Amino acid sequence: MRPIFVHVDEVEHYRELKALADRMGRPVAELIREAMVEYTGQRRGASGSLLDLEPHPSGTLRSPWTRAEFLDESLRR
Repeated sequence: MRPIFVHVDEVEHYRELKALADRMGRPVAELIREAMVEYTGQRRGASGSLLDLEPHPSGTLRSPWTRAEFLDESLRR
């Protein structure tokens, strides 16, 4: 593992994190590593495919499109 140094507000954030770590019986560093993995995973997932998005609730299509028709239409714009 690579050591890093992070400056935090001791009065608020670190005390809360330390108290949480104590209650869980885990080191603060472990919670920080876990939070970093979760944060970067969320950010990496944010650039997923448009096909993974839920459709906008703006009504039904006048005629259903196939995936190929949708991609063709998208590329024309």
